Amino acid sequence: MADTSVTIGGLRFSNPVFVAAGCHTRDGATMASVARKGRPGALITKTIVSQPSPDVLPCFVPVKSGFINCVVGSSLPARQWFDQEIAAAKAGGATVIANLAGFYPAQAAELAAQAVAAGADAVELPTVCSHLREILEALYPGLVVELPGIYDTGPFVETLRAVKAAVDVPVIAKLSAVFLNNTVQWAQAAAEAGADAVACADALGPALAIDIETGEPLLGGPRGVGGLTGDALKPIAMRMVLEVAQTVALPVIGVGGVNSAEDAIEYFMAGACAVGVCTAGHLRGIEAYDKIITGIERWLDQRGYGSINDVRGLTIRRINARKEQGRQCITTPRFPELDASLCNACGICVRSCVFQALVVEDVAVVDRARCYGCGLCARVCPRKAFSLAYY
Repeated sequence: MADTSVTIGGLRFSNPVFVAAGCHTRDGATMASVARKGRPGALITKTIVSQPSPDVLPCFVPVKSGFINCVVGSSLPARQWFDQEIAAAKAGGATVIANLAGFYPAQAAELAAQAVAAGADAVELPTVCSHLREILEALYPGLVVELPGIYDTGPFVETLRAVKAAVDVPVIAKLSAVFLNNTVQWAQAAAEAGADAVACADALGPALAIDIETGEPLLGGPRGVGGLTGDALKPIAMRMVLEVAQTVALPVIGVGGVNSAEDAIEYFMAGACAVGVCTAGHLRGIEAYDKIITGIERWLDQRGYGSINDVRGLTIRRINARKEQGRQCITTPRFPELDASLCNACGICVRSCVFQALVVEDVAVVDRARCYGCGLCARVCPRKAFSLAYY
């Protein structure tokens, strides 16, 4: 069987699927149960803070191609995590990564030190969750939550350095709310500050969903906004992983829209060594984690790969090859090739072809005089009857 273990900052994880901070990591007993039934490589606690806050309810809503939540963080006191919850999770066999946030660097460092003393195997430090600002300010009148400038890495670097100085376990920098074209800037700043890994990404927001029968926002809080996760986040987080892996010599954890082994494999090919999973577990239960892990093992075995490292960064190598061969931007059509034995003449490709280059006879037929080479037919065909080579 392929080796799916992962090592980050000298710490070995049995497999590359981490349960990201969420309700399946809300307390030690839940984490222990997930560790037993879902067998993830690690579980990342809900964000531990010095002053826990209640969630505004309702806090979850599925949307097309995604999921929105307005969960603030852990509602448990930090002291309870350090006295009880981390130990309970560890007793259940969990490898625990403590996700935490402080209002200032020294506070984050103290929380990290206490988490490690309580048994945490690693620490995760998020940059900022922009969608929580108005919720926190509404919960605590008079509180002003200052969000850092999107290009100002200084405060995060200061906090990261303080945390690194306070603990002797791996520290993961989680790039939350850093979705613009400056991902590399944040990753480089994290690397220079001593981070052992970078996680990309976190919920995108603020995001809004509305009940059209009442006009009410579907979530609680002042405007009913929250953070968008799930399928919609994956292409953005994938790009972030690729950029970080291309430029920073640190392990990268891909987070966002991992519903299957194939999603995880994409992240590995983009350069990730592990993936964080949250929304899939919320929607499909604890068993979802084990299914993804089993699927990764099966996928690697079926293709003769010995480990994740055999496919890790494959896309970067393909991109480099395009550049070396002068094929970065192809502007002449690459016509799709049809395997007639797979085509059942369903017509999906015909309906999706805006260039009217397809007809169905006994099977789909491509009119090369009309074909633009857009590639959509190969992507929408449910039987994968079309193939399309880049070059």
